[in-house]
Amino acid sequence: MRISLLVFVFCLILPSCDTIDFSDQPQGVIEYEVTYLSNRSSMPTNLLPKKVTLKYRSHKSITTIEGFMGMFSMSNICDFRKNTNTMILKVMDKKFYYPGEKYEPPFFFDGLKNVSISFTDKTKILAGLPCKNSIISFPNSKRTAFNVYYTDQISIKNANKSNPFNSINGVLMQFNININNIEMQLIANKYKHENVSNDIFSLPKGYKKVSREKISGILSRLLE
Repeated sequence: MRISLLVFVFCLILPSCDTIDFSDQPQGVIEYEVTYLSNRSSMPTNLLPKKVTLKYRSHKSITTIEGFMGMFSMSNICDFRKNTNTMILKVMDKKFYYPGEKYEPPFFFDGLKNVSISFTDKTKILAGLPCKNSIISFPNSKRTAFNVYYTDQISIKNANKSNPFNSINGVLMQFNININNIEMQLIANKYKHENVSNDIFSLPKGYKKVSREKISGILSRLLE
């Protein structure tokens, strides 16, 4: 009887007596509302995706854009420890992936090169989280500068190490991206601290490995 009581007490104290609890890992979901700043493609803006979803757990995240009534899906899996981005693209029944080189930025940030980042004292609340401001400009270019807001309330280390905003120490909550002929602004409007399965960071079955140029070509034809 004493042994049984001791075992019960130890199981209350030690989490190893039960399923391991990963709730202390940084994990959650951020949803962004999409605003189209420019659209030089032949695709009407009202048919383009209205939101982007980012799911993260520990040292990985997956950012997903879906549209065209489920016929199109593009995801980027980022490993913050390895500083790599893997692009996954599905267009109807065609499935491809590209495992990026170390520090190679994701396709979402094509066109955002040689940026200059200046930090300001401006702040605002996005998706319930306090955010700091920085301004992204393009020296020696006529391209218009834009604002980025980021939060340090989500404990992801090196969140921007493999994208053009690597000197920003925080998770992006408002920023711009480019996909071929389309420029979008993403603003976080929902944040949920919830469990995220490790499985979503694995490459789905049935996807063919291709070059970056191959995926760029597909996107160009789709959004020409």
